[in-house]
Amino acid sequence: MLPKKTMADWLNSEEIQELRKSFNAFEKQQNAEDDAWWDNLDQESRARAFRQITKLMHQAEVKDRGSYRWAIYDVFGLDYGDGLAHYMALHNLIGMGLDSQASK
Repeated sequence: MLPKKTMADWLNSEEIQELRKSFNAFEKQQNAEDDAWWDNLDQESRARAFRQITKLMHQAEVKDRGSYRWAIYDVFGLDYGDGLAHYMALHNLIGMGLDSQASK
């Protein structure tokens, strides 16, 4: 019979540690590629990208008051994982601010 493993055993397993390393390496590479892309944009392209992203964020967060999944999938038209961690943090902060304003 195999020994019973706890959730902590699983989370600290060699396989999960390896998965974390791979994910972190992928995220680091993706961030570097995104930074390089941004740095190579001319001023008009940066302004256009910024205008479009803020317009979509305003639609998703202020007008629609949708979930972060709504914003990622339906408003931005992206796949799961595309900027999810950063957007979820922004979504939660925006939501708290809007809720605070509404309670005044």
